[in-house]
Amino acid sequence: MTSGGEIVFETPLRIAVCEDTPEEAKLLLRYISESGVTTDCQHFSSCEALIANFIPGLYDLIFLDIYMGNVQQGIDAAAKIRETDAMVTLAFTTYSEEHALEGYRLKAIAYLEKPVQSDDVREVIEHAANKRKNAPAIELPIGGKSQEIPLQTIMYFEHKNRSVFVNTLSDVFRTSQTVSLKDIQPQLPIGFFRCHQSYIANLRYVKELDRELRLFRMQNGDPVYIRRSSLGKAIKAYERQLFATAREGIYEKIY
Repeated sequence: MTSGGEIVFETPLRIAVCEDTPEEAKLLLRYISESGVTTDCQHFSSCEALIANFIPGLYDLIFLDIYMGNVQQGIDAAAKIRETDAMVTLAFTTYSEEHALEGYRLKAIAYLEKPVQSDDVREVIEHAANKRKNAPAIELPIGGKSQEIPLQTIMYFEHKNRSVFVNTLSDVFRTSQTVSLKDIQPQLPIGFFRCHQSYIANLRYVKELDRELRLFRMQNGDPVYIRRSSLGKAIKAYERQLFATAREGIYEKIY
């Protein structure tokens, strides 16, 4: 944090604003710039434009207007985003709180009543900033320097061409040749599974398990292969992850 109170990241907090009314977009963007947090902000005037440009892991925070052109589109857009990105912070802007229950289901952290207030915008931004700052990460040598990659953004690790490639929701990083999967594996929490001598998968991002081809199909369609001797363990690990995810969903609906 700087002496002026600004939260400074090496990479600015990445924010998307989806708002179709120019005056309200201008006000929200002004409050974001005055929040005291370094940001990289992109404005979309329609939900279609946001979804067309959306990549999982691209944004830390999305401000999403529920009604676009007097049509309820924000909830549907949020549901579409949640299909591939469970981590991005969502905040709805609205004139009504009638969709609060749907917002909880979609893990929206706030409903900002229009016209939005500076303090409310700053509170949401600081929440997203602290969430990113405190997210568990793994530190790896990349591009000649040490770099932290949030674990929640990693889909899988792959060893090839004498390097480990870290495949995240939005990018791929190549580590130096001094790092191996054997070095990385002990640093990973439950939910990461060493399924092959060349792969470690984050089971949270597995879309399906193909027993015949012996592979995990990841959320982005990439295949992560499973060695024959590990297939039984892979099936059990994947089933445990599905059960854990289902329990999370039940808990959120109840509470």
